[in-house]
Amino acid sequence: MRNAECTGNLLRPKPAVSCRIRMSHLLALGLLALDCVVRAWRIQLAAWTAGGRLAFHDAFRLNLYGEAASQLTPNRLGGEPARFLGLTESGLRPVTGLVAIGVEVACEWPVFLLAAAALFVYYVPDWRDAASVWLHRHRAGELVTIEVVALIVLLAVYLLQRLVRSGMIRHRVRRQWRVAWAHVRRAPRWVLGAGALLTIVSVAARALILPALAWGMPDRPPFSQMFFGALALIHAPLVVPLPSGGGGLEVAFLQGFAGDFGPHRVTMLLLWRFYTAVLLTALGVYQLVRALGYRAAVELFKIGWGRTRGADAPTRSHAGRARKRTSE
Repeated sequence: MRNAECTGNLLRPKPAVSCRIRMSHLLALGLLALDCVVRAWRIQLAAWTAGGRLAFHDAFRLNLYGEAASQLTPNRLGGEPARFLGLTESGLRPVTGLVAIGVEVACEWPVFLLAAAALFVYYVPDWRDAASVWLHRHRAGELVTIEVVALIVLLAVYLLQRLVRSGMIRHRVRRQWRVAWAHVRRAPRWVLGAGALLTIVSVAARALILPALAWGMPDRPPFSQMFFGALALIHAPLVVPLPSGGGGLEVAFLQGFAGDFGPHRVTMLLLWRFYTAVLLTALGVYQLVRALGYRAAVELFKIGWGRTRGADAPTRSHAGRARKRTSE
């Protein structure tokens, strides 16, 4: 009887471990909520600068649109069209919505450049030593080098084919920069500064989710390795052509790019991807299908896969309905 009681106590999780797990999940949820709230404030500020008014729940919803479309399209190409669709659906005129997106882009890009510089400073000084140590652990170092070069060439060919066939990336980038530079000169400097500050908070909150999940874990990786690794992996889909990183993020994570979590690396990967990608994507898809319908949402998610017939139909139809509501 006593042995059975002891066995039951061994199988039962310790209170300290259960408390740590609950706290880590609460911290991750809190950081994710902070990220969503800050991004909603940022698009509200951009819409106000463009001469429109946007309610908080509309701003929150359109960011869910953008998150879902970004995760499900190559190079996150569907994010801005989905958010523009959410702006027009909220009652803003298409021109006002385009200006708001341009102002927001003008606030975001300096922060992205700052993050790239921080990653460069963190990783580059010892990249040769790290690469040498990594190659010494593998017998076929030359083969790995050849495979990496071949993969880079294939990715470059794939991107060039997409750019030539669809032309969507070139048009999107040119339009965003033209609108951003046209209106950044007229926007108050404090608006751009506030937008950049909100972007910093948003990016930092998303990158801190991984250290939050590892909070209190014994033998956890260094904080800087988790933070900068998560920061780099979160923005990797901007470079990797496949949606949501195309599996490359998972491989890099399991190889210890964001820290060596030992036997818990698969669990940490699943939890991290759930909080940084899966949760908001599922909510965004639900909101898109509920608001636009299944067919319109599918057409939106096809952005970046090549020119599709009627791909702009959801944007045109909902922009027309938004103009009609505004005129009424």
